[in-house]
Amino acid sequence: MSKLSKKSGLAVFLLVVLAVAVVFFGMNYSKKQQQELVTIAEKTDQKDEVATQEDTSQQIASYEESRKELSVLDYLKYLSLLKEEVAISFYGDLAQEEPWISVTEKYINEQTGSKIKSNRLAYPDYNSYQLISEIKGKELAATNPDVVFFQLTPYADQKLDIGLADSSDYLTMNYDAIKDVLPEALIVFVAPNPSSSEKGNNNSRTLDYTSYLKEMVATVEENKWIGFNLHDSYLDKLEMDSKTLENTLTENGKALNDEGTAIYSTLFEEALNKKVDTTSGI
Repeated sequence: MSKLSKKSGLAVFLLVVLAVAVVFFGMNYSKKQQQELVTIAEKTDQKDEVATQEDTSQQIASYEESRKELSVLDYLKYLSLLKEEVAISFYGDLAQEEPWISVTEKYINEQTGSKIKSNRLAYPDYNSYQLISEIKGKELAATNPDVVFFQLTPYADQKLDIGLADSSDYLTMNYDAIKDVLPEALIVFVAPNPSSSEKGNNNSRTLDYTSYLKEMVATVEENKWIGFNLHDSYLDKLEMDSKTLENTLTENGKALNDEGTAIYSTLFEEALNKKVDTTSGI
């Protein structure tokens, strides 16, 4: 073999060794780089997790300091930080289908950034005595709600033809019965929308539904319970916008039409954002 051939073979061998070395060291460097990146990412994730935990703790502390002046919506946000699942229940003299409830449920989920479990316990035309005598509070308790939106029953109480004092007493009994089975639930009393056909439709006591509603609202206020008087807010809104009540209701003069639903839903959302004392809850 010629010297030239030997030199060529040696050069090829050296090039192969060099290539293998480059690949080997390149792979090791790449692994080190990847490991460093993984370590950095893990440290960053840990820092982010700690920061998130600190931020959550600060939010919880802030909510807890404001419990006496916290909106119901903020109360639901507060609960979302404490619990894996938060539930609300719409309860009382409700129709089986109430479009404004769906609008309200969507609004609450959007504002809280959580999927709030919502239940409907509709007892259409039930008066305050029926809710007590048929022990509907136990059915409510089965849904395990954190917040109960209790639709008041002035229409049904007026038809029952009971005295105003009795209506007030039954409302108090309803509250006590719910707190007995759901001691940590926040109860919010909600006034129904006004009616054009029932206004002035008196019973044997010469009382129409507004008489019972005023008594119920007064009972809520005297006991310092949480109340959304959407009935009066609704009438105020109509007066401010120069609209007639009849045009926001269906033909029966009581149920909400699309325009009425929009008004009532908006008023409900505004009420959810008003500061109230939430210490009666969890």
